[in-house]
Amino acid sequence: MDNYEAGFDSFLKNFKEHVSRLGFKNSIQKDYILKILYLSKEHLSAEQIAHSVKSDYNIEVGIATVYRTVKFFEEMNIINSLDVGDGVKRYELNLSLHHDHMVCTNCHKIIEFTDELIEEQQIKVAQSHNFELKDHVMTIYGLCEDCY
Repeated sequence: MDNYEAGFDSFLKNFKEHVSRLGFKNSIQKDYILKILYLSKEHLSAEQIAHSVKSDYNIEVGIATVYRTVKFFEEMNIINSLDVGDGVKRYELNLSLHHDHMVCTNCHKIIEFTDELIEEQQIKVAQSHNFELKDHVMTIYGLCEDCY
């Protein structure tokens, strides 16, 4: 077991304790869906999550269960969803610092980025309109280096 997977065991233990304290049930399906999202370096669709649980861990999980689980995880603020404009919702664990996305409109590759200047400018724009910025989602659409 590598360090990242060992980190997941600690993350899962804390998650289960938190969910139990809130009065929700834990399930093996939730555990494996969470593990797939935790270990993934990609933004996964519900179908990809279901396939990965089956292929990586030989655990059957129905697509309806995946959708219910990711909805629950979103409500718990454990994951974020991303719609890149192709009608497929993708999910990522909400562990990293804030970042934005660039999406290739040809191959649908998703590139994460951070830019302090953009972050500062958004705050200034909100302030100039007497608007208190709480959060934002920025997605830039174009062609990645492989497609242009």
